[in-house]
Order: sequence, then structure tokens, then C-alpha cells
Amino acid sequence: MPRWTTEQQEAIDKEGCNIIVSAGAGSGKTAVLTARTIRKLKSGVNINEILILTFTNAAAFEMKERIRKAIKKEESLKDQLELIDGAYITTFDSFSLSIVKKYHYLLNISRDVSIIDSRIIYNEKTKILDEIMDEYYLKEDPLFLKLITDFCVKDDSDIKKYILNINDKMDLVMDKESFLNSYIDTYYSDSFIDKKLDEFNNIILNKVEHIISLGHELLSVSEDKFYDKVLMYVTNLENASNYEELKIALSEKVPTASPKSDDEVKTCRSKFSEAIKDVLKYMECDSLEEAKEEILSTKDYSEVIISIVRELDRRLMDFKYSNNSFEFNDIAHMAINIVKDNEEVRNYLKYYFKEIMIDEYQDTSYLQESFIKLIENDDVYMVGDIKQSIYRFRNANPYIFKDKYDRYSLNDGGYKIDLLKNFRSRCEVLNNINLIFDAIMDDEIGGAEYQVSHRMIFGNNTYIEEGKTSQNYDMEIYNYEYDKTLGFSKDEIEIFTIVKDIKEKVDSHYQIFDKDACILRDVTYNDFCILLDRASKFDLYKKIFEYFGVPLTKYTSTNITKDVDVSLIKNILSLIVSIKNNKYDVDFKYNFMSIGRSYLFRYSDSDLFNYLNDSTYKDSDLYIKLLEISNKSSYLSLSKLIEEIINVFNFYEKAISVGDIEKVSVRVEYIINLSKGMEKMGFGIIEFRDYLEKLIL
Repeated sequence: MPRWTTEQQEAIDKEGCNIIVSAGAGSGKTAVLTARTIRKLKSGVNINEILILTFTNAAAFEMKERIRKAIKKEESLKDQLELIDGAYITTFDSFSLSIVKKYHYLLNISRDVSIIDSRIIYNEKTKILDEIMDEYYLKEDPLFLKLITDFCVKDDSDIKKYILNINDKMDLVMDKESFLNSYIDTYYSDSFIDKKLDEFNNIILNKVEHIISLGHELLSVSEDKFYDKVLMYVTNLENASNYEELKIALSEKVPTASPKSDDEVKTCRSKFSEAIKDVLKYMECDSLEEAKEEILSTKDYSEVIISIVRELDRRLMDFKYSNNSFEFNDIAHMAINIVKDNEEVRNYLKYYFKEIMIDEYQDTSYLQESFIKLIENDDVYMVGDIKQSIYRFRNANPYIFKDKYDRYSLNDGGYKIDLLKNFRSRCEVLNNINLIFDAIMDDEIGGAEYQVSHRMIFGNNTYIEEGKTSQNYDMEIYNYEYDKTLGFSKDEIEIFTIVKDIKEKVDSHYQIFDKDACILRDVTYNDFCILLDRASKFDLYKKIFEYFGVPLTKYTSTNITKDVDVSLIKNILSLIVSIKNNKYDVDFKYNFMSIGRSYLFRYSDSDLFNYLNDSTYKDSDLYIKLLEISNKSSYLSLSKLIEEIINVFNFYEKAISVGDIEKVSVRVEYIINLSKGMEKMGFGIIEFRDYLEKLIL
């Protein structure tokens, strides 16, 4: 951008209070953050006196490199280059961990605290829960048996999943123990239940108001007997004065239109009927009193689940403390407790940092927000866009952003800045996006009054000047009528449409603007991106695109534990255990065949048959390598044993024959790191083998 807009300059310069910047897509957010940092450095602040928090390691690395490059351009800031590698440009998780390691003695734990692998902790949770449930069965706890009898059919696997899920959600609560201790008294009190039922009743009333309005729409297009029936139904709804009467009125059969009715009547009747079905899903109880009794009837279940969760939590924390390994959520709680309970630490952090910058603030969680509140000093600079909140599955709460945005808009607690100009996209693209989001996003749906304060504004004039063409860059929507007699599936027809459109654009020299070179040029295949909602169609896309001669690269996330490398290492470990125990049973033969057939050896079927049928497997190169490692296993640590397996079986070189060596290297590195973490917790070869087996299942 050749110059800053008024809003960008304000976002760079504004000082003296908490600031929230609503930065739309392509608005130059990162450039503004970098420029603000450089301005503060020029004013005498050191780079290691600014806390810059991001949500991913990649984002933190990118931010640090941008700031490093910007510093290099300023002769007066050269001394800051010596400080930047130690600067606090990091993720929330990493910063919390640094606090815990620095002040570990306040928690009476070792400084050598580490992060436990999520799969290890899940297996441990499952094992502990099994033990707790078995104990409840043995002592024949009446509340527990009632829970199992009422909610389990074939086995108790589902209830275990629910309890684990409940426990995970409870971990997000600021004070889990207090929450659990007060849960029954709070959530089963008459006042709380009555309040919630009042809220529920208001929701039902609003839905019924909508149904009545739909009923009047239907009346406006109806006539004769159908009109009279609809009128009676709507009148009964309007005359209903309470929940019970509404339930009775809604439960009446919805009048049926004549088959000869026109399409407008049928459409209105369908909307009317669907709205009634929707509200009845929520009105299972005949009265609010019955609903209250239903809620109170769950009290026994809640009590026993809370009891189990408490015990699960206690044993799990014992496991974590004994191994000095924790989850990031535990670390976050520890960091909060250190700061909250120690005024000296709190004041040090509060006054050491001259500003706290938070990127992607819309993805902040309640725990992270609680932490920031403890160390802020009216110096928090928050940048985000509620429209781009994508981490709710990781407990992000975009309404933290919304609450501050709304309050700061009124100068309550801070200052609000909007960066709405988009410098990334053509005017046509932005107009199309605004057209869609004007209609679907508001304060209730999406948490943003899009038309009022979130519409994107075109800002990159190079598209109008150097990038001007006579082409139509508006959104295109392709429709088709499916004809199964053609012999193609819907997916295939859609892919044909996409690939033909791409080929036509390339063949016709469709013009695009290259922003880096600032020139118009012909579009290439590399300029297209296809986004899919699921990876299951990737192979079909690849096949059809190759048929049309269009190159296509697939990018998808994969489950590392489902790949063959993990199974191979697991089976090699099983073979080593079998050799150590001199046990050559069916499992040994199965694992021997697995490794022999794999890319590590590629034995033929006849070779494998002879080895196993004649019991001559000890003559094989495979067995010789296994015996070599088995003899070392008694003195090698777990991680060294895994590294020995990788080297002796020549995993990296052999993996070249099966494809992407880089991906194999990533998977092998994952297994080595996993073994190091489990080694620290006392796991041996058998426990690690069993753990890998659980991962694969």
C-alpha cells in the first residue's frame, strides 16, 4: 500500500487506552501491526517489552520475521535485532508455559515441566474411567446403577464417552472444583429452573408469533373451505394464553390444501407446517410444571456423574504431576493461578510490558481473556474480525470480541477502530460478498451488524488503473439439471463443469492482475483453487482433471496414526518382544508376514510361505535384523530403541520407493518424539507397542 488510510494511521498511532481494531479481510491488518510496533520502537520501547500474542506458531513466526525485516530498514533500530529473538512474539500457550517454567517453584513443581501428547492423555483418561466405573459396579452404588440402567443398552461405552466429554468441557471452567461443588445447589434450585423455564417460554412465544404471521400469509392467498380451516387454526393460536393452551392448539392437525391449489398456496402452507413442526420439537412436555419435574428428575444422574468426574480429575492430575507432564489447558490454569495468587508476579508482568498486542482476537477463549485481564494495564491492543472466527472447536468465544467491540463503540472501557477497506480483492468480488452477507449476517446471526459497520469497502485502485480490463469479474453461479440416464453421477457432472470452465479460461487467455508484478497477464492453472467440504471427492477430482489434461494438486489433512509406517513400527516392536520371550506363535507369524511383505523387504509370497512353513525364518535377513535389535533392547532407552529400528531397517531410504519421502519423514519423526514423551513417563517397549495399537484401531 503506497500510503496509509486515515483509519490505518489511527490504528498505528492511537495510544493511552485499550483499543480494539475490527480488521476485515485484506485490510492490511498485519502491516498495521508491524507499523505500530516499529513506531513504538522508535519512541524508545524495546521489542522485548511488547507482548505480541498469536494463535499459531506459524503466525508467530511470520509476525516475528515481518518485524525483523522492518527493523532492518530502520538504521536507528539496529540494536533491536539483538533483542528480537528473545522477544515475546508467541502463542498464548507458549507464553503460559514460559510463565509456569519461570515461576515453577510457586506451584511446587519441577521447572522441567513438559506438554503431554493428547493421545497419551486420552488413553490414560479412558483407563482411569474404566477403573472408576468398575469400582462403582463392585460396590453396587444405587445412583450409579440407576444411571447405567436408564441410559445404557448393550454396554456402557456411550455413557463413558459422555462423561469424558463432560470432563473436557469442565476443564474450560475457571475454577472447576468450585463449579462442581456448587453445581447441584445452583442448577437445581427452584429459582434457577424457574428462570430458565421463563426464558424457554419466551422463546416458544416468539416462535408462535412467527407461526401466526405465516398463518396470515397463508390466509391472504387461501379461499373457500381451506381458508376457514386455516383461520380456525390461526385463531386458536392467537387465543391461547399460556404454554399448555399453545401445546394443544399446535398439536391440532394442520389444514391440508387441495391438490388443485396453486403453487403460492402450497409454498405458504409448507412454510406454515414446517414452522409448526419445528416448535413442537421443543414442546415435548405438556406443561411447564411437567418440564420442571423432568429437569428435577435428572438430579440423581447429575450427582453420580459429578462424583465420577471429580474422581477422574483427581486421579488424572495425580498421573500428570507424577510425570511432570500436563496439557496446555492445565498450563493455562497454572499460569493464571501464578499471576492471580502472587501480587509481585502480577505487578511485574503488568508494568514490564509497555503494550499487549493480540492478533486474531475473535478466537480468544475465556481462559485466555481471564489471563490477559490479570496483567493488563489499560494497554491492550486487540485486532480481529468476528466474521473470521474459525476456532470455536478449540473453545474460542467470538462474543468476547463482540462485547468489547459494542462497548468500545460507546467509548465504554476502550476505543474502537474499523478497518473496512479491502486491498486484496477486485471491486466486483467485494460487491458480491457484500450482497450475500447483507442478507444473511446480523447481530443475532453471526454476531455482527454487517450492513451497519462491517461491509467491506474497495480500496485497491490498481485494479481500476493498471488492472483494468473489459472482462466480467462478477461472481458466477453454475446450475445444471441432473439426468441420471446420461450415466454420470452428480459429483462427476459438477467436476466436468469446473474443469471445463478452467480450461476455457486458460485457453481464451483470461486476464488477471498480478499484484506483485503490477501487470495484467494470462491466467494459468496455478491461479485456480477449488475448495471442497470433504476430502472424499479428492481422488475423483484428480482422476477427471488428469483425463482433461489439467494438472491438479491435492491438499488435505491426514491422520498420521492411520498410515502404514505406524503399523510397521508397531509390528516390529511385537516381533522384538516375541524374540525376547522366545514365543513364535500365530501373532509372530502374522507380524513377520506384515514386515516381510512391506516396502522394507518385499519378500515374495513363496519366500514367506517357505520361511513360515519350514520354520526357517531365522535364516531371513528380517530375523537377523530383529535379533540384533532385540539384543540391544535391554539397555537402550525407548526412544533410542525406536531410532535403532528406523536406522537398522533403513526406513528413510526404503520409503523412497513408496512415494513422498517428506511425509514418511514427518510420520517417523512423530513416532520418535512420541516415544521420547512416553519414555519420560516410564513407558517401555511393551507399553509403547500397546499404545501404538490403540492409535491404529
